[in-house]
Amino acid sequence: MLHVCDEFAVGFRAHVKSHKTLELSKMQVGGTSASRPANFVTSTLIEAENLLPFMLECQSSGRASSILYGVPIPQSAIPRLLHLASKLAPYSINILIDNLAAFTAFHSALPEGSPKIGVYIKIDTGYHRAGIKATSPNFPPLVQAVVEESGTGFKGFYSHFGHSYAGSSEDDAADGLIEELKVLQEATKAVPGSFQGQLVLTVGATPTATAAQNMLSSNSPRVGEFKELLARIQKTHKVELHAGVYPLLDLQQVATHARPATGEARDGFQPLSKESIGIKMLVEVTSVYDERDKPEALISAGSLALGREPCKSYPGWGVVSGDLGNKGQSVYDDRGDRTGWIVGRISQEHGILSWEGPREKMKALTIGDKLMVWPNHACVAGAGMGWYLIIDSEQDGDTIVDVWVRWRGW
Repeated sequence: MLHVCDEFAVGFRAHVKSHKTLELSKMQVGGTSASRPANFVTSTLIEAENLLPFMLECQSSGRASSILYGVPIPQSAIPRLLHLASKLAPYSINILIDNLAAFTAFHSALPEGSPKIGVYIKIDTGYHRAGIKATSPNFPPLVQAVVEESGTGFKGFYSHFGHSYAGSSEDDAADGLIEELKVLQEATKAVPGSFQGQLVLTVGATPTATAAQNMLSSNSPRVGEFKELLARIQKTHKVELHAGVYPLLDLQQVATHARPATGEARDGFQPLSKESIGIKMLVEVTSVYDERDKPEALISAGSLALGREPCKSYPGWGVVSGDLGNKGQSVYDDRGDRTGWIVGRISQEHGILSWEGPREKMKALTIGDKLMVWPNHACVAGAGMGWYLIIDSEQDGDTIVDVWVRWRGW
């Protein structure tokens, strides 16, 4: 991801809400000794508070760093944000705004002489979760108010193209990235001429940010359009990509087909396949039901472990990988023969594995078997866990080499 950003001379803002660990946060920005900025997005205050020591370390060595609290600001969050901002350089802490009343309340709550907090305006580019449309009649007054009250503390426009997860091809992902840039470029027209700063247009979600990798070598006509648009925007504004789940990957990401799923590594990037998923859930078989019309087994992981977010490419809540008790056996492939064990149903504490495909190809499970399951959505699947057990695929892939503690709470 950092290589792609370097190639296109754009910034990168690492979202940490998927993994919630210091170790991966540092890796996302190039490590502790990198010279590049260490810019982050968080979805909870506890993530920002756990990043504080690393931020202080960066700033003490002259390394630029910042945190964007990446949800429209709850008023109750202001005291904690001010405390964080008081420890760091001005505008190291930034907020999202998509509503004039919310911005007015935020600005009114700031005490005299309070630390400087930057402001981004969240633009709705079609996901309809949070944000304001640049075509809204409420948009120009919001921009005007932010410029008047924040001055150069107005940092730019932010978009999350979350509906890119519905894409099914490289072109779909490229379309999303280009559309985001166009909408944010249009949004800049509402900024009054009196504004003296340089705006940042920050765009992305893992599928669209991943699509930028394709722009390095793809022959698609979308590549030329992207490069031309980017060059035009960069004459006056900074562009920044942001993404979060890509270090873990999951079945939802694979299902977007934002990059090729097979073949040799292209431009140094591995294929977008299940084998590249970094997170697996270790589960245990607690009962078996071979006598049912479709063979099934009970595992010690339900919705509290795996989440309840579906994946568009298959009818399940997780896929049993080819590790441990399923080593060497058929692994379910939604683009292949669809034969293997999947998590077919879930309740709160338990999941039901179901065998998909011909019964004669089934490898029988036994009580006590340990299995690895790829989850649909890594962000949700990790939420109930206190730590990751780390293995190194460049070594034997089985030995636990480290334990990374996850940040808990809000």
